[in-house]
Amino acid sequence: MTDPKQEIFDILYQFEGGESVLDVGCGKEPLSGIAPPKGGHATGIDLQHYGIDWAEFNVEHYGYDIIIANDLFPNVDQRLELFLEMYLPHCKEMRLSLTYFDEPHWYRATRPEGEVITMLAWTRKQITNLLPWSGCHTKGYQGEFPNGRKVLLVWLKGGLA
Repeated sequence: MTDPKQEIFDILYQFEGGESVLDVGCGKEPLSGIAPPKGGHATGIDLQHYGIDWAEFNVEHYGYDIIIANDLFPNVDQRLELFLEMYLPHCKEMRLSLTYFDEPHWYRATRPEGEVITMLAWTRKQITNLLPWSGCHTKGYQGEFPNGRKVLLVWLKGGLA
C-alpha cells in the first residue's frame, strides 16, 4: 500500500487546468513542488518557510478557484473555525485534510521561553461540529497513519462558487 500522505496528496491536488490555487501551510513551496494547474497559478502561505501566518494574509483582496489546507488543521493549527470564516468567502472550493484521533491523544511542546504545554488532539466529532455542512462533502479516503491518526478529506463550496 502507498504511503497515506502520498495518497491524500494525490486526491487533494487534482486539477482540471486553469485554476488559481492558494496552498495554505504548503511548506517550502506551493503544491509541494508539483506544477500549478495548466494555465493556472499557485500561491503558497506557510509560517515556518515564508514567515507568513495565514491569519495575517490579506485574503480579502484575492479570489481563488481552490484553497487547499493539507494536514494543517486542527492539530498543527487549532484555528480551524477562524480559517473557515476568513477564507471560505474568497474561493469557489476549499479542500481540507483534517486529522483526528478516535482515542485521547496529546502532544507536548516546549515554548521558546521554556514553558511546556500539552495539546489534546481533536476528535472527529469536534471537527464535524465546526464544518458548515451546506455545500460540504467528504471524500471516501479511509487512511490511517502508523500512529493511529485518521484523516477526513473535506470539500467545501466557497463564497465565490
